[in-house]
Amino acid sequence: MEKSDKASYLRRRLSQLKVLTRLFEHELDLGKGDEIVFDRHLIENALDTLEVFIEDAEATIGGKTQRTLTEKSEVKPQVTRLN
Repeated sequence: MEKSDKASYLRRRLSQLKVLTRLFEHELDLGKGDEIVFDRHLIENALDTLEVFIEDAEATIGGKTQRTLTEKSEVKPQVTRLN
């Protein structure tokens, strides 16, 4: 991979985390007092985003992901969430 390709690849992957951090900042701004209530759907989507980022990062450095290990032992259907 060339240097510009690596930078582009990294920028695309970091965009996932940028969206997630902006979402959390927005929720913190809306929250009143010391307690914040998150919707279950919001937390599930945040976890999905983090899992995708982690899997991509591990695949890039050549590590085995948890999903890869699971797929070898048992094939499960995947559900794609659209927001």
